[in-house]
Amino acid sequence: MANRSAVLYQRIKKKKKWTFSKVPESLVALESGAFYVSWYDGNHKCMDPVGSDPEAALAALGKKRLELAYVAAGGEIQAPEIALEANKKRLELAYTVAGGEIKDGANVGSEPAPDDGGRKSLSDAVKEYLADCKDRQGKSGYGLAVRTPKDYEYRLGFLIEFGPEAYLDEIDADFVKRFRHFLREHDKDLGDRTSYNILQAVSTFLIKNGSGVAKPILKEMSFPPTEVIPYSNDDMKQFFAACKEEEELIFKFFLHSMAREMEVAHCEVRDLKFDKNILHICPKRDRGFRLKGKRSGQETKGRKVPIPALFMARMKSFCAGKGPRELIFPNGLGKVEYHFLRKCENIAKRAGFSNWQDFDLHRWRKTGATKHHESGVSVRKIQAWLGHESLEVTLDYLGVEDAADEFSQEQVNNGPLAVYV
Repeated sequence: MANRSAVLYQRIKKKKKWTFSKVPESLVALESGAFYVSWYDGNHKCMDPVGSDPEAALAALGKKRLELAYVAAGGEIQAPEIALEANKKRLELAYTVAGGEIKDGANVGSEPAPDDGGRKSLSDAVKEYLADCKDRQGKSGYGLAVRTPKDYEYRLGFLIEFGPEAYLDEIDADFVKRFRHFLREHDKDLGDRTSYNILQAVSTFLIKNGSGVAKPILKEMSFPPTEVIPYSNDDMKQFFAACKEEEELIFKFFLHSMAREMEVAHCEVRDLKFDKNILHICPKRDRGFRLKGKRSGQETKGRKVPIPALFMARMKSFCAGKGPRELIFPNGLGKVEYHFLRKCENIAKRAGFSNWQDFDLHRWRKTGATKHHESGVSVRKIQAWLGHESLEVTLDYLGVEDAADEFSQEQVNNGPLAVYV
């Protein structure tokens, strides 16, 4: 005779591999996790996911045992529509005693398919979400940025790794908290900011699927701000002394333009306004490049940054013979350069810096903004040159301790009431 008993299993990780483990049937001994009730239907072993709450899992186990006992006593679980009519009272009584309830259309005694009753596996839901993200990229540079779906794919990959056989409807607050712990203990030694970004992507994914369960848990997470230290004058002199001519132009271009890495990488010759000594940092939709700044309109219009006349003269000489649509600093194949950071670190090594790993591209941007601020350029102008959406972001970026006072002082000193002092 086929086995008529039901057993409770829990999905756990042993030696970096996920497996099913039989668990004790004591509520005190149970810990939250992905629980499954297992039984045999003839010679076929069935596994039914019953959530992550220990109390609900024990109730589901008791319910299944009552069903199997009913079958063993001569009852018959028929097709859903017949069973619910012929055995409705018996099943309702058994389910009520076990703490459960009858759900219309439940196919008791068989292993549910991922799409049975509208259930969707987590992996399928992620695939659909990523496909939708790629469709939202568009071809004109609008919609999602090219890198966004790739970032989502990487971050949601951790969710699939945590629950490879989970269903979307199993993801509750307890599931998300266990996932957060999983990130903290991950073999890749993920930092606080990385863990936050991953959970943020998961929260966005869940909201898209009608669940806000991760939002309050995300609010509980935090990470220290990344401190960007400007280069000192001595550091810059030593660095530039070790540069070849083109290398010097590249990193002085980073310094004077205060542009982000990909903004520099996509700058074309036509963006240099030699007659006005201005650099126009703008999107390149045909190259799939877009700017930040939806609210301010910079995303479509770009921004203009003044460049010292002498340096602009050097750039004009450097760009002589190039077409207007050619990249200013392409890679060896004439395409977009993605290895400026590697170049920067190699020069720092060559210059003899023991802390060459501390040389990064963002520090050139911070250095340019800081030097302008120290020389008396208004914060508003620096904000426009950096492409920040708000004044507060620029003030925080520059490390100005009292944001309101500095801006207010500038206004009152140059305002219409200044003549009445």
